[in-house]
Parts: sequence; structure tokens; C-alpha cells
Amino acid sequence: MRATPLKLIIIGAGGLGRIVYDVLARDAALFGQFRLGGFLDTRADLVLPPELDVPVLGNPLTWQPNPEDRYIPAVGNPHWRNRLIAPLAARGARFFSYTSAVSIASRTHVGQGSFLTPGCVVSTDCRIGAFAYLDTGVIVGHDVEIGEHCMIGAMSFLAGGVRIGNGVAIHPRAVIAKNIHVGDGATIGIGSVVVKDVPPNATVFGNPARVISINTP
Repeated sequence: MRATPLKLIIIGAGGLGRIVYDVLARDAALFGQFRLGGFLDTRADLVLPPELDVPVLGNPLTWQPNPEDRYIPAVGNPHWRNRLIAPLAARGARFFSYTSAVSIASRTHVGQGSFLTPGCVVSTDCRIGAFAYLDTGVIVGHDVEIGEHCMIGAMSFLAGGVRIGNGVAIHPRAVIAKNIHVGDGATIGIGSVVVKDVPPNATVFGNPARVISINTP
């Protein structure tokens, strides 16, 4: 055990950042290695609840990382997640993956900086890319691939063989059927049932899900 625990800094101090803070703050096993150092956020005037005992330290776009610190993203929008992480990574920031109290089966890989909320279930032979966020109750079937900077909403289900591209947002209670491919930058609406491949940058919604718009990258 280190005499001084490493500082763990959360990128994003909005609602998701505070959720991540609460999860980490309740994990007693974490504190032999880390202490919560604070948040990075682009909003200089952001006021945190007084019960939080850590500050907003600075702006992730200009922050100079300390090699002894570790970072964990907590930004819901995949585009902004990428935008805020990229300059920190370019300056040598080191990222922490959180998978405590998660059921992860054999031969499954979780990329750096990903946060799997307690209660998630990830089956065998899956690959979860860097900087992904899986919310409460997400179930991931076998042989699923999830790209980088993805946001998977609470209670969503990804059946076996699903492939999720980079920067995809899947809103709560969505169901992705077996072997479906979701293209980069796509958005899956809340409660949608996806039974056909989703084009890159498309927004789909409904049961069965239909394309309602194509977003400009």
C-alpha cells in the first residue's frame, strides 16, 4: 500500500459527475489506493452541492496533468466526452477504469477510463472500448463489441454479437437485438427496440426503431 493514495479526479461535475462521485465515495475498498481529489469542468461558475467535500479544480481543456494522478470521465454526451478527454490524454494523463461490483465474465476486456456502474452484467468474450460508460442495470450479451466514448443508459440490453461503434449514445431501456451493428455516432432513443442495423450518425426511436434523423458529424 502507498503511504499517500493516488488522487482520482473526475472529468465532469454535472449530474453524471456527481453520480460517479457518489459511487466512488461509497467504495471503501477504493481508498487504499485512491483518494477523491475533485472535478474538472469547463464551467467556471459551476456551484456544487455543499455536501460534496471536493472542489472543481480547473478546466479539462487547459489542465496540466500530474503523472501521479488518475482520471475518470463522467460526461454523458459522447461528443463532449471525447472533446474533454483528448487534450488531457495528449498531455499524458493516466486514466482509471472502474468495474467494482460488476459481473464480468471470462475473456472480456474493458478499456481504459471506462466506468461500469455497480449492477451491470457483462457476458463472455466482450470488448468494451476506452472511456465508455455503462449505467445501472445494463446487460451485455456474449461476443458484444462496444466502441470508445460510448454511453449506455440504465437498464439497456445488448444481445449477443452486437457491435456498437465509437461515440454512440444508447438511452435507457433500449434493446439491441442479436448481431445488430450500430454505426459510429448514432443515438438510440429511450426504450427503443433495435432490430435492424443503424447507420452512422443516425438517431433512431421506437419499437421497432426507425431512423428519425441523420446527424451532421
